[in-house]
Amino acid sequence: MAVLLVSPIDEDVRKLESIFSHSNWKLFRVAHQDEAVRFLSQNPTPVVITDCGCGEPLSRTITKLAELCSPPPRVIVASRLADDPLWVQVLDCGGYNVLQKPFDPHEVYWVVSHAWRDWKAESALGSPSSRPAQAKMAAAAPTR
Repeated sequence: MAVLLVSPIDEDVRKLESIFSHSNWKLFRVAHQDEAVRFLSQNPTPVVITDCGCGEPLSRTITKLAELCSPPPRVIVASRLADDPLWVQVLDCGGYNVLQKPFDPHEVYWVVSHAWRDWKAESALGSPSSRPAQAKMAAAAPTR
């Protein structure tokens, strides 16, 4: 599984590489959002971790990244101040979750795994082989 890190902070890269070295996850890194846009347009990636302080307002960052792929990547925001207001802001603008820095390996595994599973489930729903089943379920659904 691929994870894109959008962060100019070298320590973030080192910590996530160390965490991911014990898994089959492949970490790609770009320093800024414009590089992330270029990367995602060529390499659809299921999970994106972006640093909260990457320059543009958070809502614009999440929206831009989500528009690049179908299904959109699950955008996780990393911040030293991972409080409730940030979490609400991330969810309100379409992000997936928040990771507190410094990164805790267990939390990273949990959040990234769930983001990947969520992306995979949406990806399967949109696949051509599942569309007939979706149509049957919709036709069988009770109407009001």
